[in-house]
Amino acid sequence: MTYTEDKELKLYKFFADFFLPAGMLDYFELERMVESSPSRETIAKGAEYSSILDIYLKELDNRDESQQDLQMNGYTEYTTIEDFPIRDRKVRLHIRRRRWLDKDGKSIIISAYRIKEDGSRYSPEFAAFLKEAHGLDTSHGEKLGENVLR
Repeated sequence: MTYTEDKELKLYKFFADFFLPAGMLDYFELERMVESSPSRETIAKGAEYSSILDIYLKELDNRDESQQDLQMNGYTEYTTIEDFPIRDRKVRLHIRRRRWLDKDGKSIIISAYRIKEDGSRYSPEFAAFLKEAHGLDTSHGEKLGENVLR
């Protein structure tokens, strides 16, 4: 890697860190981003965004020293998570985790990074924001309803 490429990579990570959930680039790498228009149904429902930004990420090799004997076995299907809108764009994160095989051939997924709030389709940060904005008591583990964003 040349000095210029290294500098560009650092700038990219610095910039992307502002838009992705905290620490995400420590565990995942960006594959691609796609911007699309909302569906006619969504527009008819009164969507408050002009487009949808789909961000595709795949998990890095996050094995610790005790897991070095695990063998890479491909990736999971994408898990889709809704995150904070960026400007007037709805944001969906599509995340693929690595699958591993242990010495007995058993499939393992290392979950070093929590990608979504339990019982929801939202990133933990976005779920906490919505709970607070809508007056939900987060201290009792109240589940986030699907209609909060509508």
